[in-house]
Amino acid sequence: MPPGPLGQVLLDCAAKGTSGLLRVTGEPGGVIDLADGGITAISTPGAPDPEAILLRSGRVQEAGWSAAFAAAASDGRMGSELVRRELIGAGELEALLRLALADALFALAAGQVDDCQLEQSAADSLLPLQPAAEPGWLLAEAARRIQVLAALPNPIAHDRDRVASVQGAWTPRVGPGDGRAEILALANGRRSARDIAFVLGRGVYAVTLQLARMCDGGLLVIGSSRAAAARPPGPDPASARASADDAASRGGDDASRGGDDAARPPLPRRRRGSTGQGQGGSRSPAARSPAATEPGSTQPRSTQPRSAQPRSAQPGSAQPGSRQPGSRQPAQRQPEKISVLRILRPGSAANRDPGKQTP
Repeated sequence: MPPGPLGQVLLDCAAKGTSGLLRVTGEPGGVIDLADGGITAISTPGAPDPEAILLRSGRVQEAGWSAAFAAAASDGRMGSELVRRELIGAGELEALLRLALADALFALAAGQVDDCQLEQSAADSLLPLQPAAEPGWLLAEAARRIQVLAALPNPIAHDRDRVASVQGAWTPRVGPGDGRAEILALANGRRSARDIAFVLGRGVYAVTLQLARMCDGGLLVIGSSRAAAARPPGPDPASARASADDAASRGGDDASRGGDDAARPPLPRRRRGSTGQGQGGSRSPAARSPAATEPGSTQPRSTQPRSAQPRSAQPGSAQPGSRQPGSRQPAQRQPEKISVLRILRPGSAANRDPGKQTP
């Protein structure tokens, strides 16, 4: 399998003898410690580190780890202090660190790698591998593990598939087991192979392989799967700048239009009873208020248009029955509803002469 972007960067660093930190961005992402082109430590959320493996697997007790950590705080030689206190052998510790590096690089290579940035910073890992591991060997081991998992009859995604135990499918046995009892106790439908590896202090690859075999044996089933993180496509810098320029020009046009609108006179306010046709629009007879009167006159305006009024209503025409000067007969007019506001309005004819109020 040809190396991906992460593998190519590691091979280039090995050829140049680079020392520092290689920060990997992606899913799960992590930090790789480099020393003269070799890999001494890998920190990633995709696989447990040597501390989690030693403590959660029971190889080193919590009290002994705390004492060794306090003694090695001055010089940072945690591995030497563990060996000196006989908490673990030197060969066992080196093998464990090498396997932890292989498992961590497998998690990085099997995930999503977005970018790799080299930082010229001093490595400060707690348990570095001495001597450093060769990147070529770690990359080949990661590719082999990926191929083995992909060739399984029912492959399992180590970071997405959540497994659940099948009730009654397994009978407990007395004596040392192969770790299936612990896995069945943790397989509750909410944990993946990565989660179980962190709890038990085992490698992610080993747990994934065992889960796949247990699923084939009918002891486990895949309850649910977490959706893979979708990587948004990166925009082209030229197109991004063109879009920004277009947005700026549109913003300027909108601002200029806003200035023109601000310079225009405000629209007339709609008066009550208008039909919404503007200030110069005509109003229907039903919409006009019956209490509206001409200025200086006590008689209400007719609720009909001038063109629809009879000739008797035109000024200057005298009709039989109409009110003439000196006559006591009231003028005939069309029945209308008198508003309470008009009756109570000061200065109206109804207030001056209450006897003339129209029912």
